[in-house]
Amino acid sequence: MKFALVLAIALAALMVTFSLQNAQSVQIHFFTWYFEGALILVLLMSFTVGALTMYLASLPARFTRSRQMAEYRRQLETCNRSLQRLQTGKQGEKPSEV
Repeated sequence: MKFALVLAIALAALMVTFSLQNAQSVQIHFFTWYFEGALILVLLMSFTVGALTMYLASLPARFTRSRQMAEYRRQLETCNRSLQRLQTGKQGEKPSEV
């Protein structure tokens, strides 16, 4: 927990330093859309759009994996129940004499 906190504080300090050093204004033209703002805002918006795109692109694989895991859990439960029945059935039997 302490390591995560230290890492978060260090990353926040780096972001503040980066934003202070890149405060100049930039102009963005995209089709008919026009935006003028601080470079750090443009970079953060680009990062956010990229991260959101990657998250949305990974959703189908996540859903597939979660369905597979649910199926594996059901199979495991079935196997465990079968194993318990076999173990309790064998414990109740008397050993056969030769």
